[in-house]
Amino acid sequence: MSAIQSSCAYCGVGCGISVSSNKADWTDIDAVDLELVGDNMHPANYGHLCAKGERLLDSLAQPNVLRYPKLRSGMPLDWDRASTLIADTFAQTIAEHGPDSVALYLSGQLLTEDYYVANKFAKGFLKTANVDTNSRLCMSSAVSAMQRAFGEDVVPGCYDDLEQADVIVLVGANTAWTHPVLFQRILAAKKINNARLVVIDPLSTATAKQADLHLAIKPGVDLTLFHGLLGYLADQNCVDHAYIATHTEGFDTVVLQAQQLSVNLADLATQVGVSVTQLTQFYQLVANNKKVLTASCQGVNQSTIGTDATNAMINCHLALGHIGQAGCGFFSLTGQPNAMGGREVGGLATQLACHMGFSQSEQQLLADFWQVDSVADQKGLAAVEMFDALAEGKIKAIWIMGTNPVVSLPNSEKVAQALADCPFVVVSEISPDSDTAKLADVLLPAQGWSEKCGTVTNSERTITRQRGFITAKGQAKPDWWAVSQVANKMGFDGFNFDDNASVFSEFAALSARVKQAFPTKVFDLTGLTDLSKAQYDALAPTQWPIASATQIGQQNVRVFSQGEFATATGKAQFVAPAANVSQQSLPSNTLLLNTGRSRDQWHTMTRTGHIASLRASIPEPVVHLHSSQLSAFSLTEGGLVRIEAIQNQIEQYSTETANPDLFPHASFTMARAVVDDDIPTNMALMSMHWSAQFSLTKGVNQALDARVDPISKQPGFKCQPVTLSSVELALQGVVFGQHDSSAHGLCWQVAQTLENGVCHHIGFTDTDDGFAYQATVHSLKWTLTVDGQPLYIQCNMDKGLLKALKVLSHTQVNVALYQMNDFIGKPVDKQLIKQLHQQIKAGNSPLICACTGVTEANINDEINQQFNDQVMSDGLANISFEQALDSTQLLLGCGRQCGSCHSEVKQCAKQSWQDALSYSGIDHQPSVAEDVA
Repeated sequence: MSAIQSSCAYCGVGCGISVSSNKADWTDIDAVDLELVGDNMHPANYGHLCAKGERLLDSLAQPNVLRYPKLRSGMPLDWDRASTLIADTFAQTIAEHGPDSVALYLSGQLLTEDYYVANKFAKGFLKTANVDTNSRLCMSSAVSAMQRAFGEDVVPGCYDDLEQADVIVLVGANTAWTHPVLFQRILAAKKINNARLVVIDPLSTATAKQADLHLAIKPGVDLTLFHGLLGYLADQNCVDHAYIATHTEGFDTVVLQAQQLSVNLADLATQVGVSVTQLTQFYQLVANNKKVLTASCQGVNQSTIGTDATNAMINCHLALGHIGQAGCGFFSLTGQPNAMGGREVGGLATQLACHMGFSQSEQQLLADFWQVDSVADQKGLAAVEMFDALAEGKIKAIWIMGTNPVVSLPNSEKVAQALADCPFVVVSEISPDSDTAKLADVLLPAQGWSEKCGTVTNSERTITRQRGFITAKGQAKPDWWAVSQVANKMGFDGFNFDDNASVFSEFAALSARVKQAFPTKVFDLTGLTDLSKAQYDALAPTQWPIASATQIGQQNVRVFSQGEFATATGKAQFVAPAANVSQQSLPSNTLLLNTGRSRDQWHTMTRTGHIASLRASIPEPVVHLHSSQLSAFSLTEGGLVRIEAIQNQIEQYSTETANPDLFPHASFTMARAVVDDDIPTNMALMSMHWSAQFSLTKGVNQALDARVDPISKQPGFKCQPVTLSSVELALQGVVFGQHDSSAHGLCWQVAQTLENGVCHHIGFTDTDDGFAYQATVHSLKWTLTVDGQPLYIQCNMDKGLLKALKVLSHTQVNVALYQMNDFIGKPVDKQLIKQLHQQIKAGNSPLICACTGVTEANINDEINQQFNDQVMSDGLANISFEQALDSTQLLLGCGRQCGSCHSEVKQCAKQSWQDALSYSGIDHQPSVAEDVA
C-alpha cells in the first residue's frame, strides 16, 4: 500500500498526515479509495490527530463543488475569459480611481506559494498594500506585540518546550478544544514531568477543568494581571538583572508602572476578580520555577487591548531572561494552518515580504528583486478598514480568496451589504455555497486541500509540504496560478511560474537577499534556495531559520537564545501599556457576549458543517448562560433567544457615512438557550461558526460591532455588551426529507447533515403557519402525546412512500434524528406508524465523543453497569470511580482518541456515578485521578 505524507487543513498545530491507497495509480483515485492516519514521524503530532483531523477525508464530499469559473448570473465561462475580465476590470478601476481603489483579501487556508504570488501581484505590480488576510482576525495582536518586543514577528520557542516546562500557563486558550493534539502533550507533561498547568480564563472551559490552578479572571484584565506579575517579580527580586542590563531596554520605566499594581496585592486581586490566595499562588509559581512557558490564543488576541496584553506577558519573560531558553518564554498559539506562512510573505497589509516594513531601503530591495520601478510605499488597509472602505465606495474592486468575510468579520450585515454594492467582486472558492461566494460577480474554482500542492508553516515555525493526492476535477486551479493568469493578462512580467516549486524557489531566494541586506532579521530560508523540484517535492518538515541546506529537517530550534534581537539596537524592548484598563460598567439588562469555537467545528463550517459526526454534538446555534440569567431576561432553557447589540455601540464603531437604514438586521442574531453554570453570571457564550448557509438567523457577528485594537487593528470579538430577549415560538420541531426553505412564517431554520441525509430544525411564531407548512389535502396528520408533550406529526407521501416527515410541538422536540430520517422513502403503513411512535418515545441522547459516536446515554449505561459490577464483587465500601471511569473509557473508547472530549466524558460519568451513589444511600463526590487520553 503506497502512502503520501501531507499536512492537516485545520489549526496552526500543523499536524502531519499520511494518506494511503490500495490503488497503484494515484491519478485515478477518489476519497472512498483512501485511508488517512496521523504521520508518526511528523514532529508536530507524532501520529496523533483530533476528531476533525481524523475526518479530513469526509470533508471532501462537499454538497456542491465549484469546478468551473462562472458569473453571478450563473453563466459559466472559461479561464481565459474569466482572467481577461478580471484583468481588464482591475486595470480600468486603477486607471480611473488609483491603485488603492482595489484590494485583495486572503486567507490562512492558502498555501505559502499562493500567498507569495498574490502579494507580489498587489504590492509589487498593482502598487497597493490593500492586501490583508483573515489572519488579522486571529493573530495580528500577537504579531504586533512580538514586533514591538523582539523587532520581528518571530515565535521564539517550539513545541518541545511543553515537555520541558515546569509551569505551563495558558491564557485565553481553550486548548483542549482548539489545539487538542498539543493539549495531549501538555497532559502528558503533567503526568510524566509533574509540570503544573495554570489556565487563565473567565470561563470554566474543558481546558480549565484539567488545570492545577484556574484563575477565572474578569474579562479583559489579562493586561492588568501580567503587568502586576512583572511588578511582583521585581518586588521579590526574582528578575535577571544581568540579562535585563545586557539584552533589553526600557525596563526601568515599565517596572515602575507595574509596581504601582503589585504594591497592594489585595487591591490587584479585586481588580482582576480572583482571591488574594489564588493571585499569590500564581505569582509564586512563576517566581519560584526556572522554566515557565506562557501560551496565549484568541481570548487575548481578540481584544481591543490584545497587543498591550501580549506585551505584558512578554515583559515578564524578558525580565526573567526566559526568551529563547528551553521550556521557557512566550508562545503564540496559531489558529490557522498557514497563518505564519502568510505573514512570512507579507500577507498582512502592514508589512512587506520576508518580514520587511515600508522603509525606503526595504521598498527598494523588493522593487529591485521583483524588477519593478517601485512597490507599495505605505501600509494598506487592515481587514475592518478594508471593508469599511468598501462600504464607503472607496474600494471598487476586490478579490477574496479562500475565506468567508461575510460571516467572519464583525458587523457582518454591513460587510454583506458592502460586497453587494461593490462594483466588482471576485471570489476564489471550492464551493459556491458560502455566504461570501453568493455575492461574487466572478466566482473562480480553486483547488482545495487534497488537490493543491505547496507549503505551510505552523505555530513553531516548521515548514511542511502539503501534497495533493487527488487529481483536481473540472477546471479547478491553484490560487497562485489564477493570480498569475490575471497578472499576465495585465502585461506584468515575472509571473511565468512553471509550478509551485518555482514559486517557492523565488520566495526562498528573496529571503536570502533580505537576510543578506538586513542580517539582524531572523527569518531566513537561504538553505532552501537551491532545491531542485525533486528535492522540494521530498522536503521533510523543517523549522526556520534555515541558513544552509545542511539544516533541512531540523527541529526544536529556538531563537533569541543568545539575547540578540531583531531591533535596531539588537536589544529586546520592554513595552509599557498605553493606559490602565477600566472595567466596563454594564446596565442591569446587559451581558457580555463572548464568542469562540465549538469542539467539533471549524471557522464558518464550510469545510466541516456537512460532516454528520461533527455536527451531531451541537445541531443548532446555542447560547450558554448562567442559570440565574434565565429569570433575569425572562428566558426558558431550550427556548429561542434574540441576542442584540447595544445600538449606541453599533453607532460608535460604525463608519460615520454608513446609513443605518441599510443594515436593519445588523445588530442581532438568534440561538437556543443552554444553561451552563460554568459561565460567569455577567456573560453569555456563543460559537463563531454559524452562517446563512446553515442557519436562517446567520451568525454571532451579526450582534458584534467593529471595534479594533488600535495597534494591531485586530477586531475585539470578545466580550461585547449585548441584551437578550425571548423569542416566543408557537410551534417548533424538525422536518425530515423534503423541505421548503422559503415557506411562509419560518423564523427559525437550521440545516443539519445526518449520516443518511439532511434534516431541518424549524420554528414558527404563528401556529397557523406551522400547521400549514408543507400541508396538503393528501398529508397524513395526527397528534401523539409523549410525557405530557403533544407532538403534531405530518407525513407527506408520493406513490405511498414517505417523502417528508414533520414533527412539531409547542416546546423543543427531542428525537433521534438519524433514526427518524431513516423512515424517509419507506412505505407509509400501520407498521411504519407503529415504528415511528416507538422511535419518538425512545427520545434522543446528546453526543459526547465525536471520534467514537458515544452518547451521554452510552456513558450513563456503562457507568451504572460498572457500579453494579463493583458492588457485587467488592461491596459498596470498596467501590472506585477512577476504576469505573477507566473501564468505561476503555470499553467505549470515548476520550481516548483525540482527547478533546475528555473533560466532558469525565463530567458525564461523574454525574452518573453520583446518581448511583445517591440511589444507594451514599452522598459524596468521587475523587478523580488525572487521565491522559
